[in-house]
Amino acid sequence: MAAAVAVVVMLLVTIFFYEEPPRETEGVTLGRKLKDIVETLLDLKFAAFLVLLGLFFWLPFWSFFNLCALYVDSDLDTARLYEALAGVFGTGFAGLLSQQGEDGVRRVLGETISHTGYIIMLLQVFVSSYLEKKKALPSFMVGLAVAAVGFLVLGYARVSLAPLVFLGIFLFGVGEMIASPRIQEYITWIAPKEKAGLYMGTNFLAVCIGGFSSGLTYTTLYGYVKDLGHAEYVWYVLAAHFLLAIVVLNVFVKLFGEFREQEA
Repeated sequence: MAAAVAVVVMLLVTIFFYEEPPRETEGVTLGRKLKDIVETLLDLKFAAFLVLLGLFFWLPFWSFFNLCALYVDSDLDTARLYEALAGVFGTGFAGLLSQQGEDGVRRVLGETISHTGYIIMLLQVFVSSYLEKKKALPSFMVGLAVAAVGFLVLGYARVSLAPLVFLGIFLFGVGEMIASPRIQEYITWIAPKEKAGLYMGTNFLAVCIGGFSSGLTYTTLYGYVKDLGHAEYVWYVLAAHFLLAIVVLNVFVKLFGEFREQEA
């Protein structure tokens, strides 16, 4: 319901306050655009790179958002999480992220903490400023490593201290801030200048592969390991998945060479 209200508000703001600036018509037909997409994907090296990104970056990436809220609610001591938040930020703030059960105990809601939006809003500018002069692909792999550590901490939170989940989410968020912008920048960088938008559009093929397969793979795995009494195992496998991604992408670059900056 909150999402529906937000969309309606954005619609009203757009209708009453936004004025589209004048621009020249491209004069390119839909058929021409579709042909350009096909030609881009006929570059087998680039197409293979997109598939690897889908399977080794976007798949575990989206699995975090599919699973984390469920994991927090089902497998962690959410009353302890409320106490930890209240101890640091006060009961008022902790109350916004929790609800009181029938037993009178307040428990944090998984959906209120299982995201990285606040981390990105606070730190993205600083992270991007630090990385802007560094090479995109090595930075991307560093992001994968940081996110992998975050997954390990998420799993460890279940068998040790539940509040470690906040650290795990934070580390995953930092990994996301490093990896996601850099890989998208990299794809723009390797595209012919007049086709940068086209290459960025084909990048969503990788996003699609990861988003679709994450629901088929790790959601199923989570149910299996949860039935075994070890829900934390799914995070250890996800961490290994990101570390394997670093190996696979390095092998890809060694075998086929790194992409080079294209000129117009």
